[in-house]
Amino acid sequence: MPSPYDVLTTNFLNLLRGGAFDESKPISIMSDYKWAQLVLLAHWHGVTPFLAKGIERYHFDDNLNIPEEQIEKVKEHLQASPSVGISDLYVISRVHLHNKDLNKRLQHLVSQEYGDLERSYETLQLLAILLSNVVQMLEGKSCLKGLIDLGRYLRKEGDKVDFVKLERWLTETRMVKMCELQGTLLIEGFGFSQSELPFVTQLSSNARRWMKRVLMVEHFSRHPKGSNNENHNRFALSSPGIAWRTILNTLSFRRLAPGETISTICHGVMRGLAEIDE
Repeated sequence: MPSPYDVLTTNFLNLLRGGAFDESKPISIMSDYKWAQLVLLAHWHGVTPFLAKGIERYHFDDNLNIPEEQIEKVKEHLQASPSVGISDLYVISRVHLHNKDLNKRLQHLVSQEYGDLERSYETLQLLAILLSNVVQMLEGKSCLKGLIDLGRYLRKEGDKVDFVKLERWLTETRMVKMCELQGTLLIEGFGFSQSELPFVTQLSSNARRWMKRVLMVEHFSRHPKGSNNENHNRFALSSPGIAWRTILNTLSFRRLAPGETISTICHGVMRGLAEIDE
């Protein structure tokens, strides 16, 4: 069955799938230009280490006609980006929702869990990954690495997670649908089964469209330099084009997380106004 994505996107997903999850899916021969774009796209999303492992996995595949100079660029990015563990990247105490009521609920449940003698660190860690991805999505930043980290964590530590407790937490913070979207994306892009995602009771519709948006290949083609997770405000009024696209992107999540969607936009615009005053 032919892929529903173009050749660059298909190769990108399959190489990441090989590097992150040790799975082999067919890749196709591409032009030198497309391979260069693929390497830049991996750096832009912050997933170069997974691409490097994927390239190594397909080393003897005749369709891996990637130029040697692009392999060298991958090695350069690896040297410039030291690996950081999931427990250092995703810390629940550092996760803050923009909606004051929802954030108050989050901080309360986290405090309660830390005070419980039978606390579940693995469940808190999974919650941190899920909510960090929500924040990235709503702020118009890349969540691709976060999705891969989510999948890797589930396969490594999923049997230690209290999914009944997690479901209650997601309900209390009204993040059920945003997290089900993440599960849907793991199924669509990386071949997960729904049985591996106990927090997903209903798949999000239009999974392919959401996956294309997560990959943001079209946006990357307009802004190929730098990382899509750089620490700057994408609602900044000094860049009206980017701000407007970010607002539209955030609004597209309003049915999944209405309160957090509006609060994220308000927070971003207010921060943009403050930056102008400075």
